[in-house]
Amino acid sequence: MLDHTADVGIQVEAETLEDLFRCAAEAMFSVIVDSKPNLIPALSIPIEINCKDFEIKDKGVFERLLVKWLQELLYIFETRHLIPTHYYIDNMSESIIEGCVKGQRFDRNRHKLKSLIKAVTYHKLKVEKNDTCWFAQVIFDI
Repeated sequence: MLDHTADVGIQVEAETLEDLFRCAAEAMFSVIVDSKPNLIPALSIPIEINCKDFEIKDKGVFERLLVKWLQELLYIFETRHLIPTHYYIDNMSESIIEGCVKGQRFDRNRHKLKSLIKAVTYHKLKVEKNDTCWFAQVIFDI
């Protein structure tokens, strides 16, 4: 984890881009809630992200897509109170992610809330591929 005033960051790496997005989601939720190994995926929510017409100066397509992915998952947590346990990406391109997330509804009596993430930021955002793996860095406003 990267510490920054009123921010917290994550760095993840994976062999594939899809796995990188899954790892980034898992890392984000490790900041939000104290994950327990006994979480059972009782709910399934479809996810469809399209950022074809969404551009941010000086950011690449995968950076934009990663931010939209994490924003959508954060929105689902805030509105549906879902703690994701499984991430399924059925279709992924430079501007689209289609799939679903499965998880358990957040319950204050059973789950420990660690931090509230206010926003997924573009500050120091990176998505890169090297010879052996994909790497991402994301900073969250807390």
